[in-house]
Amino acid sequence: MAIYAASDLHGYYDLFMKGLDRIGFSDTDYLYVIGDAIDRGPDGIKLLKLIQKNKNMDLLLGNHELMMLYSVHSGGKPICDGIEADIWLGYNGGKVTLRDYLELSDSARIRLLGWLRNRYVTKTVEVNGKTFCLTHSYFNEELINKRYRYADPCLVYEVVWNSVYREDSNTYGQDPYSKYDYTFVTGHVPIQYARRELPADQVTPGLSALWNNNMADIDGGCSYGEDFYDGTKARENGMLFLRLDDLKEFPIRF
Repeated sequence: MAIYAASDLHGYYDLFMKGLDRIGFSDTDYLYVIGDAIDRGPDGIKLLKLIQKNKNMDLLLGNHELMMLYSVHSGGKPICDGIEADIWLGYNGGKVTLRDYLELSDSARIRLLGWLRNRYVTKTVEVNGKTFCLTHSYFNEELINKRYRYADPCLVYEVVWNSVYREDSNTYGQDPYSKYDYTFVTGHVPIQYARRELPADQVTPGLSALWNNNMADIDGGCSYGEDFYDGTKARENGMLFLRLDDLKEFPIRF
């Protein structure tokens, strides 16, 4: 049995399936997707349904799932006029997700929304005597092992949106992680962007996790899409699967 983490799949179902094949994912393994399974790519709803039906997969809430919950009708009606509908659809790639969401039956939409509301925001996992803290981006102690439906909405918003790597975040440059004994695994900011914030000697080039003390960013850059090119001969964006048992990384490129 092995335990894996991946993040920011952004609707790329085929690439995700390629990753599962690469790691030899089996019924005895477990996978945590640390938010942002939807938007931008073509198959976000298909990814949500796959994770939803598999007992050995789980999804933590990301800012894109939160935008969806704030945008669509809370009772599953085919309506999208919530408080974040404009930013979700206009700026964050939500249109393709909404299209497929509206094709679901009323009962399927209700089940999907109920399942999303019951996802963890931050999750601790113990593997081989080491405790990992999985969270989409930022961290607040009050959200440890708390499901979204029971959490303070303001805290959830801060944790899934704030980042130490984004200049437009009021938490830019902060370090909420090092005072804890956890090994943090996060996503949200693509490593191609986040690595610019660290000295060159701390950065491993290519599609690899960005380690900063006890925190690893494993957002491989799917939000850029398969046409992203960073100046190297090989495509250097896609998905990163991190095996928590031994911290082995599995880069899955477009």
